[in-house]
Amino acid sequence: MATVFRTVQNCLKQAFSVTSSHGDAISDYEAWRDWALAHCAPRNRFLWQRLNLALWIALILVLSFTFRDIYDALFHLKELAQIPQELKRLVLVLDAAIMLSLLSCLALHRTQFGRRHPGFVFLGLSWSITLVEQIWATLNNFALPDITAWFLVFLSQATLIPVRWTLHLISQLGVLVYYFGVNPALGLKLPPPDSDKPIYNVTMILAVFWFCFICNLGVYLYDRLQHSEFFARRELETAYQKLGATEAKYRSIFENAVEGIFQSTPDGRYITANPALARIYGYSSPEEVTAFTDIEHQLYVDPNRRAEFMRLIEEYGSVDEFESQIYRKDGSIVWISEKAYAVRDENGKLLYYEGLIEDITKRKQVEEALQEQLIFLRVLINTIPTPVYYKNAEGVYEGCNKAFEEDLGLSKEQILGKSVYDIAPDDLADKYHQADIELFKQRGIQSYEGPVIYKDGSKHDVIFYKATFSKADGTLGGLVGVILDISQRKRTEEALRVFFHAVSHDLRNPVLGTLMVLKNLLSRPEEKILLPRSILERMVQSSDRQLNLINSLMEAHVSEVQGVVLQRQTVQLHTVVEAAIADLEPMLRENQVILTNLVAADLPSVNADSTQLWRVYSNLIVNAVKHNPPGLSITLDATVEGDKMCCTVSDNGVGMSQQQSEHLFDLYFRGGNVRNSLSLGLGLYLCRQIITAHGGEIGVKSAQGEGATFWFTLPV
Repeated sequence: MATVFRTVQNCLKQAFSVTSSHGDAISDYEAWRDWALAHCAPRNRFLWQRLNLALWIALILVLSFTFRDIYDALFHLKELAQIPQELKRLVLVLDAAIMLSLLSCLALHRTQFGRRHPGFVFLGLSWSITLVEQIWATLNNFALPDITAWFLVFLSQATLIPVRWTLHLISQLGVLVYYFGVNPALGLKLPPPDSDKPIYNVTMILAVFWFCFICNLGVYLYDRLQHSEFFARRELETAYQKLGATEAKYRSIFENAVEGIFQSTPDGRYITANPALARIYGYSSPEEVTAFTDIEHQLYVDPNRRAEFMRLIEEYGSVDEFESQIYRKDGSIVWISEKAYAVRDENGKLLYYEGLIEDITKRKQVEEALQEQLIFLRVLINTIPTPVYYKNAEGVYEGCNKAFEEDLGLSKEQILGKSVYDIAPDDLADKYHQADIELFKQRGIQSYEGPVIYKDGSKHDVIFYKATFSKADGTLGGLVGVILDISQRKRTEEALRVFFHAVSHDLRNPVLGTLMVLKNLLSRPEEKILLPRSILERMVQSSDRQLNLINSLMEAHVSEVQGVVLQRQTVQLHTVVEAAIADLEPMLRENQVILTNLVAADLPSVNADSTQLWRVYSNLIVNAVKHNPPGLSITLDATVEGDKMCCTVSDNGVGMSQQQSEHLFDLYFRGGNVRNSLSLGLGLYLCRQIITAHGGEIGVKSAQGEGATFWFTLPV
């Protein structure tokens, strides 16, 4: 008996352990699921498990009634006194049959068939009590409406095994169809003393119907609940598995990321840090980083960077490429770049900062090296006195040096981002643009001569030296250009051409004349040759001219190389003018020149070289006489204007063109209307050199047929 009760107790524990608690349910469910996957469906597993309990309870129940019947047979219970003795003796046989049927079901429950098909065991259990009793009554020729047994079995089934409502319905229909179908068909009556009563009535039918309906409805509802719970648990388990997989994946990313990942509080503590962040900071583990208590002072070289970091996040919600210098564990300083954002709760309260940190020390070192190199190149390019510029592949200026800005008279802001059409006249811009297109097509180096308009509006002859450059990917990046001004070279070449012309004519002709005279004398047979004075005078004059020309060339060369040397002293200008007029008196008389001297004696004195000023006046007067016919009128004047004295030499001669005026003071320049001149065009050039050395300026105002006025200034 004790063994039976222990077995029932174990079955009860096993049955109720499935739904004892949420945590246990999950654990038991996993075992239930594993077993079910290998053997049967989940609901069959529950059905099979609960059948074990139901079978043992049924055995105990039948056994209790068997004890009652045995006791009645021995001691006659009053409550069973009305049952005939013949029927009582048969009851023990019924108890034995039911017990045998239940034991058979219990044995079948343990087999593989019972595990796979617990529905048959369920029907066997139900019919062992209800249908065996009906068959026993039929064999004894009466109908037995044991409603108490039916309700007890149906209610116990619905309570202990609330799954598979169809099985419950089949078990009920089996009994009810037999009772309400077979018994009337065989014409069986109730056992004595109720043989005269009908075997069923309306009340009985309604009671049985509604009892079975309620039991089946309860089973159906519980079955659906179990079904939903099972799938809910399975989905929950799947979600847990996915969550675990996701957590493992992101944990792997977190642990193995190259960038540092962090979460920090507004008060300056790290909540989380990954190994990469610890390596960037020079620590061996993330725990050492999370031990920081004051990021602002423990980490940043400039503590204000933390406040700036928080300010930017507060203003914009996030920061990107926030660069700072930090201290590593060993005290060394590195650069980091932070990308972070604020995490807030549903009420907008700031919880913590979350983001990434990257070590950019090497990049910063490269940037600094590149910046230093760039600064050096800028200084180098700006130091070059020749204009340098560069354009992109679309022909837009992207840079230039100071010489380029100064020569064009434009600022860098007016040049960068512009094309040649924005900084040059259209006719020249077309030529420049076409040359750029040809260079971009051919690649390599290009050089050609062309004009450029400088800031003063003058046109300069230049040589363009250009070359293309490529980007890192090999595509065309643009071009670099250098402008070499050859205007001076052009003028020098022209001056040299004039010089050689002068040498070949002005020096050669006198020499040839002298040579002819000498050869003529040598061709005479006389031993002694007498020369007329006129011939000797002509030879002396020719030699003097040659000597003067050579001296002028030497003087021009010295002044060009070394500059004009002045012997300054206090000078009264009218004395210098009078001396120059006196020296030129014979030439003026010969050319019938009318000279008017308006230079006053009361003018302020000047600090100058009187000899050099005498040369200026002499050259200007001689230049006027040489370039005009006899009968010329020349006027000399001087006035004080501020801190300068302005001197003029005017004539009423033939004048000159604008082009002649522009180049009149250039080296070796000679006017086209010089009469019988043996000069090299050095006089006016020397005048400019002398006046410039005194700190003044010199120029000319003239027009064709309107005479000329030469002017120069001297500091008072």
